Amino acid sequence: MTSQLIITLAILAFMIIMFVWQKFPMGVTTMTCCALLAAFGILSPSEAFSGFANNSIILVAPMMVLSAAITKTSVVPFIRKKVNSLSGKKGIVLILFFYLVVIAFVQFIPATATFSIMIVFLASLSNEGEVTPTRLLMPMLGISCAWKGFLPIGMGATSFATINARYETIITNENYWLQMFDKFKVSILPVVCLSIWCLVAWRFLPKQGKVDTSKAKEVKETATLPKAQETLVYVVFIAVMAVLVLNKWTGKLMYVAPALGVLVLIYGKALTIPEVTKSLTADMIFLMAGVLGVASAMAKSGAGDLIGNAILSVLGEHPSSLAVMFLFTAVTIVMTTVMSNSATSNVLYTVAATVCLAGNWDPRGIMLIVAIANVISLGFPSGAAETALIYAAGNYKVSQVAKFTIPYILIAIVTIALSANYFYPIYG
Repeated sequence: MTSQLIITLAILAFMIIMFVWQKFPMGVTTMTCCALLAAFGILSPSEAFSGFANNSIILVAPMMVLSAAITKTSVVPFIRKKVNSLSGKKGIVLILFFYLVVIAFVQFIPATATFSIMIVFLASLSNEGEVTPTRLLMPMLGISCAWKGFLPIGMGATSFATINARYETIITNENYWLQMFDKFKVSILPVVCLSIWCLVAWRFLPKQGKVDTSKAKEVKETATLPKAQETLVYVVFIAVMAVLVLNKWTGKLMYVAPALGVLVLIYGKALTIPEVTKSLTADMIFLMAGVLGVASAMAKSGAGDLIGNAILSVLGEHPSSLAVMFLFTAVTIVMTTVMSNSATSNVLYTVAATVCLAGNWDPRGIMLIVAIANVISLGFPSGAAETALIYAAGNYKVSQVAKFTIPYILIAIVTIALSANYFYPIYG
């Protein structure tokens, strides 16, 4: 192995250990990793800290500001009364309410934007009773991972074409290219099973935490805005949401719409500069930006290729179709747990297509595995931008949520592999 590869793997190991230990804020850990990557020459300084210019950060940071603006309106006290009225015997109704909102949002809006909104609504929940914010944040992420891109509408409507584009230059036989509903039918079993787990396993999560104790108090103590400014907040929020939902037509405007909305609220005096600065410098922003820097190093140093190519060494001459499915599912989920979704897919689509071509296998099942398992990224904060957001917002330790995340991951591996093998075994 090259020195760059060894150093990158060591820094990755350091990040994971620090995430588990959580002696320091996670944003500090990822910024340390980025600094080390630049110091050792794995990445240039601009590359190491390029996460701050990433579309996800550009989207999320001002979305957090807009979410803070919502807490200054009368909508949060209204929602708080509504969700509190669903507590007690109607706890399952409360859980379903939040899950259904997430399911609806992630069909059209990036998960990072979805959770920057949902965190504020969760703040309206009391820390008393069985259903608390820290018990819902992680299961809501589980719901998002399962349902994101599942329905062939919104962001999921073109997923088949996106997957085809990743491998059709290697697998040129059009009979092996995906159709619009292929991903949907293979996803049904894992979506159902993972949703059931989220409905019953929220009790395994810590009951109390920082999600609502500070924010809820802040909401109670903050006077609502004057009517004109409150109306401005609503108009800006709805306009930004519309741009996100219509991203198929608005394109890259989606990423700058929240920032434009924040500027409108500043000029309209609905937000102050200190309020904006506080949200933009939150630990979760540094965490997310740092994770993206580490993901870049994984791809550039070859660490991602090393993990992906390890698949080839364990495959025999004529492996069983189901064994191959399980292997690709497990490897995809392991990789996306420590790397970004895009970095994982960039490595595995190519590796998988090459293996399928060499073995004369039907590639559709394996390609769908990469696409579906690629978003099961909730085991570590490094899995995705929204995962980092949830860990930071919930102040979760990896060990605290293991009772929920480990079974979730195992269920995902089994159901995705079984479903893909049923519809598209490698030997046809």
